[in-house]
Amino acid sequence: MRFEQVIGHHELGAKLRAGAQAGRVAHAQLFNGPEGSGALALALAYARYLHCSDPADADACGSCLSCIQYDTLQHPDLHWSFPFFKKDGSDHSLSQSFQAPWRERVLQGPYFGQEEWLAAIGADRKQLYISVQEAVELNRKLGLKAFAGGWKVLILWLPEAMRIDTANKMLKLIEEPTDRTVMLFVSEQANQLLATIRSRVQMIQVPRIGMDDAVEGLKFWFGVGEEEARDLLQVTDGNIVRAVRMRGEEGADKDYQLFVAWMRACYTNDAITTVELSDDFVKGGREAMKRFIRYALHMIRQCIVGNYGAQSLVRLTASEREFTTKFAPFIHHGNVLEMQEVLEHAHRDIAGNVNGKLIFMDISARLNILLRKPATTVLSQSQ
Repeated sequence: MRFEQVIGHHELGAKLRAGAQAGRVAHAQLFNGPEGSGALALALAYARYLHCSDPADADACGSCLSCIQYDTLQHPDLHWSFPFFKKDGSDHSLSQSFQAPWRERVLQGPYFGQEEWLAAIGADRKQLYISVQEAVELNRKLGLKAFAGGWKVLILWLPEAMRIDTANKMLKLIEEPTDRTVMLFVSEQANQLLATIRSRVQMIQVPRIGMDDAVEGLKFWFGVGEEEARDLLQVTDGNIVRAVRMRGEEGADKDYQLFVAWMRACYTNDAITTVELSDDFVKGGREAMKRFIRYALHMIRQCIVGNYGAQSLVRLTASEREFTTKFAPFIHHGNVLEMQEVLEHAHRDIAGNVNGKLIFMDISARLNILLRKPATTVLSQSQ
């Protein structure tokens, strides 16, 4: 990955290169951007630039030994860490056994999210994390002398997956860095990190990719036609990862189908159907449950945006629009905040390993009450 291959972010890339050329390289940097922003691609291009033996103003040279090693992600001083799961029967909780599939996934293109990584390692029913043992191992690796005599670079993807004890171990590494070490954290939700970590890293905000750049990126990386690319990006609000995901699931959007059936069951208080749907809810595993709750929140928000006449801000597929035309009237100022609170609380419970079926049945009962709440409730109370 070179800067010329990064989708958009030309000014941000130029600032990173200028800093490297001037010797202004912070030892701990946090690339924070939403899913689909290309933060991982940007961090990887930057790491390559730091290791390049003959970098130009615009990019790494592409032909030195370091660049050749980066073409296959085999540079000895490039270290990776990312969320993983402990394999059954293993005494170790390290990312080492997942390094090969990680490199393979990145080489396919560094534009992917947690869902694609889960699929790549067959962890659909697992909850991923970054362990204390992993932090200790990173400390050991980064304490060694660089093989090539230059920078040692760590790219840690999704540091928000660190548990508290892991984060405290990493904090010590950030506060007491080893010589010639650069740590690049790539986050989608930096607000979930310890405040002490956020205060000790150089924050690099990576915004969503502009529409024209995103269209060109979909054409270059994924072979999508221009018209289709614009349609997908319009629906996904410029999220390249979600656009590609949606394209691969066209006509078979499981979250959409489950959401429609669930809302109907909630409104009619159909307990039998709700129990059946709870099986569909949990069978994908914890990360899939969290993804579905986020999708439900997205649909609720789109309904309220549409209700207030901001149609230009609505991000829905054709089938979703058709459903929300009938469903949106049930989402209003009298229940929307409570519905969001119920779903957000469910998301936290799922992350905390609460039983998925119990969560689903509980929020279904709550949503049944809220969906029947009249829109005039708030107004009548305020009079």
